[in-house]
Parts: sequence; structure tokens; C-alpha cells
Amino acid sequence: MNTPLPITAAVFRKRLVDLCCRSGLADLPKDQIDQHILFKSMMLLVGRSGPLSGQEMDEKLKQWINQIGSIKKLDHASLRRWLIDAGYITRNSGGTCYQVAQPGPHADWFSAEVDELNVVEVIQTGLEEIARRKQEFMQRGK
Repeated sequence: MNTPLPITAAVFRKRLVDLCCRSGLADLPKDQIDQHILFKSMMLLVGRSGPLSGQEMDEKLKQWINQIGSIKKLDHASLRRWLIDAGYITRNSGGTCYQVAQPGPHADWFSAEVDELNVVEVIQTGLEEIARRKQEFMQRGK
């Protein structure tokens, strides 16, 4: 995908909806920018509230899986590992405390307005738009 950088809020919203609601992905996308859009959306849901316990981090990632990413083969433990490997979160040596990395990897890939997005609302709006278009299509077919 040729996404111009930095990614604006409008491009981020569209791509997130495409990836999570339209793509039918079974695993993380191969495109590096698409991966980082998903990772960034996870961090937007997790927030910057400070250190999180392992259980709190797992709950946030499960929330992302259930409300945002309908990607079939993803589980919270795999997501946590990918986020650590990609540099989006750090953890203490015992693996009991997690922290969102600031400013995070590839911060220059995203415009500042992306940090203000509510990804749950982005997905809800996207799903409503998909349903509206489907309804319009069905009406034209009658």
C-alpha cells in the first residue's frame, strides 16, 4: 500500500475501518504501514494512563480484539508480544508491569491529530457507514 506519510486522521480512520471491518484478515497484515496503523490503534485504546499490570494490559488488548480488530487469528498474548517487539510498549524484567512507549516507534509516521482519535468510535462509525451503504445497495436492487 502506498500511504503518504505522515498519516492524517482521515487516512488513519479509513485504513483502520478497511483493515478491521472489510479486509477479512486472518492475521496481521504483511504491509508494514498497515501493521503500524493497527498497533497505533491498540495504543490509542490502551491510553497513556501510566503503568499497567499484566492483567490490565491483557484486558485492554482483549477489548481491542472484541471492539476493534476482527482479525481471526489474533489473541491478546500474541498482540502483547508484537507490541513489545515493535517498541509500542515496554515491560519490567518480571513481565508484571507494562508501559506505553512515548512517543512510540514511527511517531513521525502519524500526524498529531491521530492521537486524538477514539478508535472505538472510528470503528462504530465505519460499521454504520458500511451498513448504510449495504442498505442503499439492497434498496436499489428491489
